[in-house]
Amino acid sequence: MYGCTSPGAAVARTEIMVKTMNALKIPPIQMKTAIQKQILINPSLVAVAIKGENRMNISTGKGDKGFTRTLSGDYVPKHHLIVEVGGAIDEANAQLGLARSMTKVKRTRRIALQIQKHLFIVGAEVSTRRGVASKQKKKISKLELQWAERLVEQFEEAMALPPGFIAFGQQEASSQFDVARTNIRKAERLASKMKDEGMLDNEYLLKYMNRLSDLVFLLACYDEKSLSEKAVIDRNMLYVKLSDPIIKRLTIVGSAVILFLAIGIVSLLIFHGNPTDRSGTQHNNSMEQHMDGHMQNGK
Repeated sequence: MYGCTSPGAAVARTEIMVKTMNALKIPPIQMKTAIQKQILINPSLVAVAIKGENRMNISTGKGDKGFTRTLSGDYVPKHHLIVEVGGAIDEANAQLGLARSMTKVKRTRRIALQIQKHLFIVGAEVSTRRGVASKQKKKISKLELQWAERLVEQFEEAMALPPGFIAFGQQEASSQFDVARTNIRKAERLASKMKDEGMLDNEYLLKYMNRLSDLVFLLACYDEKSLSEKAVIDRNMLYVKLSDPIIKRLTIVGSAVILFLAIGIVSLLIFHGNPTDRSGTQHNNSMEQHMDGHMQNGK
């Protein structure tokens, strides 16, 4: 994963693969096809092999003239909107990583890491030409959107948020999350412009980015709470999860199954009795009959 990328490195991944293909003397047509397939399969991880050695080159020198290649293979100036959006996503991801490294709250770290993984997918989508991006195996979908929406609802119901504006800077870690939120907003604005210009066709991407800034804001609020306040919020979030309609339905179905099994077991015990007791009773009756017969014979 690109845990320590420089700004714009996400867009430079294609250039790295081009250098690799040239070193392996692969024909241009096959090179383009191979690059597109590799990046569409896994946009956040590119394994590079040059002369039989597994290594990755960050500096290629091919962008020295102010141009770069997008993930779909288009050669564009570095001030192009695609590059601007990709760079904004990169900034947001890096800032979120900084916030995650500073917080001591496990829940916050876990959610922040998942957001970073999603941002790798977002970065690949915005750096890929429309039409080609729709063929990606990994892209922001309704599933990621619902994940963010569910967390926002849970935090909102579990936390008592102040009615007015909040002065940032209560704690260092939460302040880093606030900065990450502004980076995400910036990326969302640029992605919105990209959509208006017909360069983005994923209906869920902008919705996800919008929910994401809300979620990161709530993470900042949660992170700066005291331990006792976090305990109350965690308990409230558990109640919220249990009140979820899906959880309620599963609870009702599970209770019905347990009740049905209990009734079945009781019915078996009532109508069929205990096999051990029944066999013991039959044995005693046979012994009594045998003794009676023996006594009659003796007479």
